Amino acid sequence: MKNKLQQFFWSTIILALVAGMSGCVKGGATVNVSPISYISIINEAPYSPAADIYFNGTLVTSAGGIAPGRFSNTYGQLKPGKYVVDFKKAGTDSVMAEIPSTDFDTSAFSTIVLYNLAADSSQLQAARIIDDFSQVTTGYAYYRFFNLSPDVPAASLFLNNASQQTNRAPADNITTSAAYDAFQSVSAADYTVQIRNSNSDSVLCTALNVQLSTGYGYTIFLGGTAKTGYVANVLQAVF
Repeated sequence: MKNKLQQFFWSTIILALVAGMSGCVKGGATVNVSPISYISIINEAPYSPAADIYFNGTLVTSAGGIAPGRFSNTYGQLKPGKYVVDFKKAGTDSVMAEIPSTDFDTSAFSTIVLYNLAADSSQLQAARIIDDFSQVTTGYAYYRFFNLSPDVPAASLFLNNASQQTNRAPADNITTSAAYDAFQSVSAADYTVQIRNSNSDSVLCTALNVQLSTGYGYTIFLGGTAKTGYVANVLQAVF
């Protein structure tokens, strides 16, 4: 089932930012040959209001913006180029965060993450992650793990009760991207995904019967807060 972010966000961004270019083919028909960059969005900033997103000043979200806890479960299409990405409080001109002018390259995959830090939970943070699928093969499933809960200073990931990663700080993949943004190989299987507090080993949340299939990349991320409850999200990369 498509979530609400995907439903309103991608239909808008495609109309706003993908410029159609036509080329001739045999028989006189035309096809769209536009170069494309691919992007997805994760909003796990529970202490910030819903955000409107602007690419070079063009609003690409619908009324109400993107609420915390929403994310796209497929990549949207973007015309390659340089973009300044602004995040404003939904329905206002109040800028909460900005990603400076950045190249979104042809045939490249990016994920934009909105998050709060435990040290300053009220301030919205935004970052662009490069998604590198070059190491993904048909022999394994692949995953990466993000701690995106500002309330959990150290999180651990377990797959079928086996420890995979420990002591992951909130949004540490932003500052240590080489280590934590890369996809790691794992045997393809159905898994119980469990996220624990590294300091106490207490279970924060669990996702049952998660199928990690061969040849696919998955982003597993912790969301939520102590007040609202924690969630183990498993996002399969769909192009």
